[in-house]
Amino acid sequence: MGAHSRRPVPRRDRSRLRRIRAVLAGALVLGIGGSVTLASWTDTEYASGSFTASRFSLESTVSSPYSVAGPWTVNETAPGATLAFNATGLYPGSTVYAPIALRTQTGSTAGTTSLGAAAVTGTGPAPLLGAALVYRAVRADTCDASAFVAGATFLVGSDTVRQPLTTGQAAGASTVLPAATATGPGPSVRFCFEVALPAGASNLLQGKAATAVWQFSATSTP
Repeated sequence: MGAHSRRPVPRRDRSRLRRIRAVLAGALVLGIGGSVTLASWTDTEYASGSFTASRFSLESTVSSPYSVAGPWTVNETAPGATLAFNATGLYPGSTVYAPIALRTQTGSTAGTTSLGAAAVTGTGPAPLLGAALVYRAVRADTCDASAFVAGATFLVGSDTVRQPLTTGQAAGASTVLPAATATGPGPSVRFCFEVALPAGASNLLQGKAATAVWQFSATSTP
C-alpha cells in the first residue's frame, strides 16, 4: 500500500467530538476560576469596660448617752465594743440599760442588720447568772425604761415580755441601715438593750458573773 491516508471522520463523530471538546473547555474554565483567591481589606474595632465593686462596711458607738461624735469604731470580731451597762451590783428585780448605734461608713452602700442570740459565758457551778438574766432590745433614740413601751420597735421581746439572753431577733426580721455618701457616713440607727435579773432569782446567784456577746449581722442591699 502507499502512504497511510487519513480516514475522513464521519459527520456524526465530528459532532460528538465537538461536544466533548466543549465540555472539556467548560471544565477547564471552571477549574481556573475555582483556583483564584481574591484578597480583602481588613479593619478592627475594640471596646472596653471598667468595673469597680461597691463597698459595705459598718461602724458602731456605745457612747452613753448617745453622742453623734462617738467615738465610732469598727468591731468585726468578738467580744466587740463593751456596752455601758451599770451592771456590777445586780440584785433580784434590778434592771440595767445600755445603748448602741450603728451606721454605714463613708462610701458604703445601704444594708440591713439583724440581732443574733448572745453567746453567754459565766463563772461558778449551777445555777449560772447568765441563764437567769433576761433582756429586751428596741430601736430607740433614748435608752431608758421609757423606750420599752407599747408601739416601740422591738428587736427582741415586747412591752410586756423579756427573753433569755440566748434569744435573737425573729428570723427574717431586720433593720435598714441607710447608705453613706462619698464624703460622709450614713445616718446612725440607735438601739437600746435592757437586761434584768428577775425578782425571785435564786439566792445561789450571789457573787456570780456572766458575759454576753451579741452579734449584729448585716447584709448590703443594691
